[in-house]
Amino acid sequence: MLKTNSIKEDNQKINLAVRLPNWIGDTLMTFPMLKSLENAGIDFTCIGHPWAKDLFSGENFKIIVSSDVKKVKWAHRIYRTHKFNYGIACPNTFSATLPMRLAGLKTIGYHWLSGIRPKYLNNQHTVENYFELGCPFLDEIINTRSIKDKIIVHPDSAAESLKIINEIGTPYIVVCPYASNLHKGANKEWPYWDSFFEEFNEYKIVALVSPADEERCIKEFSKIMVISSDLSVTGAIMKNAKYVIANDSGAMHLASFYGANIIGLFGVTDIHKTKPWYGRYLIGENQEFISQEELIKTLKDSLLD
Repeated sequence: MLKTNSIKEDNQKINLAVRLPNWIGDTLMTFPMLKSLENAGIDFTCIGHPWAKDLFSGENFKIIVSSDVKKVKWAHRIYRTHKFNYGIACPNTFSATLPMRLAGLKTIGYHWLSGIRPKYLNNQHTVENYFELGCPFLDEIINTRSIKDKIIVHPDSAAESLKIINEIGTPYIVVCPYASNLHKGANKEWPYWDSFFEEFNEYKIVALVSPADEERCIKEFSKIMVISSDLSVTGAIMKNAKYVIANDSGAMHLASFYGANIIGLFGVTDIHKTKPWYGRYLIGENQEFISQEELIKTLKDSLLD
């Protein structure tokens, strides 16, 4: 249960800028906070990287995106031009917080430059820490676990995904074998994908990867179908899969918040901070990865339920 500290007491009309995180997975984990702001009738605009517009294309959020989002001068101009008076800085960074302060916004964030700084709790899920940044704008205490909203798929993305699903042709599971960054220097990628692809034959296996990883995936896993598409289309394809199996990555959170049947594979990362907000995860003893045999048994047992 999170405490609320309403900012509405000053009777000033709220025109709020929400600076979204710099990673896809983290941006997805702001979704419960964004939906709560929307449900509370707060006038807010998301500021983010170009992919954020596609990510939330089915929602009614106002979004300003640019590849220059991390540049202080660009952000400062946006905050001044749109006459924002409040700001939530999701990234705990100088470049995200400074332009808000320079533009005169009352800023909420975890960076030391922020005017209002909630306490960041290491034992909380990242979703909950982001949610805390929105609490000053809410009139009531909200338990984040009570929020059940999934991201709405835009009709155009749904139509495009249906074309791809028809090409797949049979019931399928989705795998997302890559994770783009390390955790404290350790690789987050499950090491048994090859063996899993050889041994699992209950459903067709489809890999969903970023455009940057498509060629690599085709080369490394030539026996499975490999698809790369827009984030919203990818989320819709995931939603229609029997299961989505992914490393601790942006793809895992995409599946989770788009309402797919996700199983996250964990080994080295902090489960309590980044496990799927909706869905399941598997981890071995002593924070080691489970084997392909354990995953296959879990899938077969689940498919029999």
